[in-house]
Amino acid sequence: MSATIDLLELEKKAYRDSQQDGLMEVMMGLILMTFGGFFYSTVFAFYILLIVFSGRIVEFVRRRYTYPRIGVVTFHEENPKEALTGVFLFELAVIVIMFTLISISGNVTDYSSWVNWAPLFFGMIMVGPFAHAKSRSGSVRYYGYAILSVILGLFFSLVEFGSGCTGLILYLVSIGGFLFLGGLAIFIRFLHKYPLPEKEMHDGSK
Repeated sequence: MSATIDLLELEKKAYRDSQQDGLMEVMMGLILMTFGGFFYSTVFAFYILLIVFSGRIVEFVRRRYTYPRIGVVTFHEENPKEALTGVFLFELAVIVIMFTLISISGNVTDYSSWVNWAPLFFGMIMVGPFAHAKSRSGSVRYYGYAILSVILGLFFSLVEFGSGCTGLILYLVSIGGFLFLGGLAIFIRFLHKYPLPEKEMHDGSK
């Protein structure tokens, strides 16, 4: 049993170390901000491209800046069936909670009620990825992201705006901007904490 526990802890530490560059936060922030910008401009094509190539972009940057500093670890792939089941159950729970809230505060058949509560809906949906990252890494910073996501979602749902989608847009831009800037700060700190070895720094200057 202790060997199993140690193995799980080692895997969590390895995953936590692999995410210490903050690049996933940077990419997620960009995706959320771009999604928010879709409501005002024709950037939807860029948003789709960002989604499709996000993994490759992060991998490219990590090959350039992260792996030369801390190395690379290959993790075992998760069971797709278990992951999809977990996502489905979580989203179903969020829908039930939102349906209950709208039933209490308004009319569930009223489209505007769903639009007004959309920021909270997205805020709660975002808890899923953060909780998953926390379970894999053990890093408490993901708890902070999840709490902030719900707080911002609730705030922008309760504040009245002139346009129905304004609250959702502001939520996406706010949480996206926070993740982007926070991830960028983590990445800069990572570069200072793990400078390249002298030989590699010399080779890179050629």
